[in-house]
Amino acid sequence: MKKLIVLLSSIATAACVTGYNPTYRFNQIQVVNLSGSSIEDVDVSVVDSEKALSCDEVANNAICNNRFGSRRFPQQGIELRWTHTDGSRKSEVLTPQIPITFHSTIPLRIVMEVNEDGSVNPFFEQDSRTTR
Repeated sequence: MKKLIVLLSSIATAACVTGYNPTYRFNQIQVVNLSGSSIEDVDVSVVDSEKALSCDEVANNAICNNRFGSRRFPQQGIELRWTHTDGSRKSEVLTPQIPITFHSTIPLRIVMEVNEDGSVNPFFEQDSRTTR
């Protein structure tokens, strides 16, 4: 029994040390404008990926959106550039964390909310699993 406990403890420790690092995929990028007025020259690029998004103008409470075939998400960062309502050019490299509850088999949607103060709230969404 003691050997079994030591073996199970060793396996659990090894799992914690190596970490679980699944490969995620993404198929959509969205920029949500919550700034109070239009934003312009919106550009999004995913680092180490050819996928990007560009919109000339995004009205207040509107979404700039690009949907495409599923691609590997490199987890290296997302660069967002835009002209804010005050006329200043903004640029941020964002690295939001993927929630542990997300399934690596369902593609991610990258969402970035541009707020009134110029801050950006980046996060991921997933469509729910459908079972038949």
